[in-house]
Amino acid sequence: MTESKNYISIEFTENVDFTISYDSNNQPYSRYSDQKWIFPKHECVISFLGLSGRFEETAKRLALNIINTRNSRSTKLLSRNIMSGAVIFQGLIRMSGGDDYSALDDDRVYNRVISYAKHEGIKYKTWKNNFIFISYLKREGFIKRDIGQADKLSKILAGDSVYSRQTLAIPEGIAAIYLRNAVELVESLHPSRQLISHLYHEYLNAIVPIRLNEKKLKTVKRAIYKKYRNSKHIVLDHTGVWLSVIRGACYTVLAAFTGCRDGEIRSFNLDSYEEREYANIKIPILKGIDTKPNKGGVKRQKSWVTIPSARKAIELLWESYQFSRDIWIKQATDITHVDEKASYLRDANSLLINFASNRAIRPKAGRGIVSDSLKYFVESCGYAADNADVKEFNQLNPTRHGELKVGDVLVPHPHAFRRTFAVYLVRNKLASLLDLKYQFKHMNVAMTSWYSNQAHVASYFDMMADHELVSEIADEHHHYITDSLYYIYNEAETLAGPEGKRILNLRSNSGSSIYLSREEISQQVKEGRLSIIEHPTGHCTNPSCDRICDMTTCQYKVVTKEKALELDRLREKLKEKFLALTEAKVNQPNILSKIYFEIRSIEKVLDEHQINHQKFTADITVAML
Repeated sequence: MTESKNYISIEFTENVDFTISYDSNNQPYSRYSDQKWIFPKHECVISFLGLSGRFEETAKRLALNIINTRNSRSTKLLSRNIMSGAVIFQGLIRMSGGDDYSALDDDRVYNRVISYAKHEGIKYKTWKNNFIFISYLKREGFIKRDIGQADKLSKILAGDSVYSRQTLAIPEGIAAIYLRNAVELVESLHPSRQLISHLYHEYLNAIVPIRLNEKKLKTVKRAIYKKYRNSKHIVLDHTGVWLSVIRGACYTVLAAFTGCRDGEIRSFNLDSYEEREYANIKIPILKGIDTKPNKGGVKRQKSWVTIPSARKAIELLWESYQFSRDIWIKQATDITHVDEKASYLRDANSLLINFASNRAIRPKAGRGIVSDSLKYFVESCGYAADNADVKEFNQLNPTRHGELKVGDVLVPHPHAFRRTFAVYLVRNKLASLLDLKYQFKHMNVAMTSWYSNQAHVASYFDMMADHELVSEIADEHHHYITDSLYYIYNEAETLAGPEGKRILNLRSNSGSSIYLSREEISQQVKEGRLSIIEHPTGHCTNPSCDRICDMTTCQYKVVTKEKALELDRLREKLKEKFLALTEAKVNQPNILSKIYFEIRSIEKVLDEHQINHQKFTADITVAML
């Protein structure tokens, strides 16, 4: 038996147990009879825990074939999609009267399996992944059944769940509160990060020998606060909830201002943050590990633009939990196996670790722990959704319409920050979500430069950008254009500007409530036949125009009512400016005439929208000019 590629190579023999994997010292590790095959060198586990009888035996033989003939990516695929498909189809086949995967070759059993599968409520993408297992069974000769196009069958089985719900995007009002609170908490506690760890170290050591009751806990806390003056802003909590709020705030800063996935955030450490100069702008950057390995199975380093508070978030999260890290590292001395110890220490020396308590048995803070931290943090913000939040939530998340109610506290999933990042970067509101009072006032400029010119910027820094995030931003840009055009072509009650009037005429002549469907608009945007660009005075629908202008005669101009109301506020400022200049007898005819005609232009738009306003009565005289 050899493992030249770190995999076994063996012919299957009935009733014979043998080694499946080896550790880093080339000692046998997992055996064929185990219900979990662990591959220490590849940080991969293939579990057969949900299988039994002939199903388990067939799944193991299939896994063995794949391991022997393919690479590390196939092994990791086994640990995810293939084995989940094995469990799903075991249940369906048993319900249909079969006792092995070969029962799928029986038409009667197969038809029952398909019938039962339709009622499982499983999404389209999940079915596609499950069918990978069936395709491998066919390829390796365990079944003869050809299911045809897995994509088509997956859509049939998914039914109403054929389209997965879009990842949640957080409404702007809610996001602004969460991000502001997160940054403020990070900024305020960052100077105390080492003191937090020190106090918790003493606190936990002091309460170990005593029975946990409120009176004794208060006594211990008083003694510590007396010993360390000016430390009462640090909440000593044996449950770890207060520290969990800190974790949630730090995670929010890192996720919201990078667009990183959960696994990529976990790869950050104290050396991840750096600042680079590009186009005379100091750009804060975080370096981490891409969680989706390339074809060779090698993890790659990638970089994300961020804000300066990201460095403080990493330092606060890392150093405030150092007492817990020390406990986990000390416990690692009891682990004798070299690979198990290495894995344990990797988890302990990472950014997201568990609060060391009797309930936690591993240092790694799983996704459930992170989700709890986000829940504790957003609850600490004390904000509940109002009508405006619910309306925007439904607009941003059409596949989740109605999920958020007035008075609800919106608890974001870790991946929600990635889509929210893309949404607000596209809509140019990312910088406005937070009133940044420090040096990085060009956040949107830097991030837009990074993600629109990532090939050039990344090569300039000799870094790899997150191309999938770039793709998500492009998709969000497409959705945003589609949404804007759908509103203009179908929903806006009034429109101004030459193109706005033309669209209103088209709508009135069509006799239909929907002039252009969302699908039609989306397709025309993809083909370049429809376009829209928002600028300060309205929208431009000319796809070949690269100017930002305020010409009232532009044939491509559309002004929505929302834009008109913004212009009305601008008009008031222009009126004040005009009157101040004339009273001061400023001899600047070009400036005066420009302001005057801009006021008149805005009033024309207000008239077209039937917005009540008081006409500007001042006039330009020859004497002024």
